[in-house]
Amino acid sequence: MRIVVFQRGERAIHKIAGIRKYGRGIEITEVFTVPEALPEIIDNPEEYISSDFEADLVLDYLYHPDLSDFLVEIAKPKGVPVVSPGRRITGAITPPTCCGLGDVKEAGEYARRFGTPELEVEVRGGKVTSVRVKKGAPCGATWEAAEKIVCMPVEKAMHRFALEVQFICRGAAGYEAAQGKKAPLHFAGEVHIAAFKRALKEKR
Repeated sequence: MRIVVFQRGERAIHKIAGIRKYGRGIEITEVFTVPEALPEIIDNPEEYISSDFEADLVLDYLYHPDLSDFLVEIAKPKGVPVVSPGRRITGAITPPTCCGLGDVKEAGEYARRFGTPELEVEVRGGKVTSVRVKKGAPCGATWEAAEKIVCMPVEKAMHRFALEVQFICRGAAGYEAAQGKKAPLHFAGEVHIAAFKRALKEKR
């Protein structure tokens, strides 16, 4: 699967590294970067974004509505879906965070490998003996945190797992607090605890 990333400044740098490390059969073929400092309103988005790309999926980390809207507009005729985490972009796939993407058919292999975490957890004598990540956050936090909870008592491991993910999480980049909206950091911790609990339940 070929992925093209559009980022503002270096906001996608950790996701790019995670996808390249953990994305089996997924290749980032191009990364387009726009300046971090952008005007509030962009009348001519084509001055920032090129339509000269080919991909199976586009990841949008532009965090500017004018640019993201234009990105969806130029990707649509190509038949290329756009994933824009944490925002409301018409025509795009918009999970609440990068680790909140469900099994969205349009996102293909990317959605099977990255998004809402899925784990296999082995327990012996009340302690975690192994954790296999089947699906995790594109920044790699799920895999890195899983390595740190092996040999821990189950209850401690579950909460430590969420904390370790939050230490790594970059979800706050570009986030603006809104009334009633959960911060990405908190969301990330909760979905990883939920994934751990599901994995334990499946072993029973």
